[in-house]
Amino acid sequence: MTSLLVSTLGVALAGVGVLVLRARKTREHGGDAIRLVTSRYLGAKRFLTIVEVDGERLLLGLAGDRVNLVARLGDDGRRSHAAVSTDVSGVI
Repeated sequence: MTSLLVSTLGVALAGVGVLVLRARKTREHGGDAIRLVTSRYLGAKRFLTIVEVDGERLLLGLAGDRVNLVARLGDDGRRSHAAVSTDVSGVI
């Protein structure tokens, strides 16, 4: 009876340990560093998408295999326009 209780307790503690290590590993590797906030289809394989990267919101324009940074969106609603274009055809 006692050995069954000790075995059950050991398995439960091992399970909790695994969950704690997994949560810590996710946090250390930026599990939530990039988050999709919203996306709108504009037609002809074009999208406007807002993503949050390390707490900063970015408005991205997506068309085919191209990604354009349209604006950086601040917490106060202000935005600064960006002129950044990236061809990701070789990445995907």
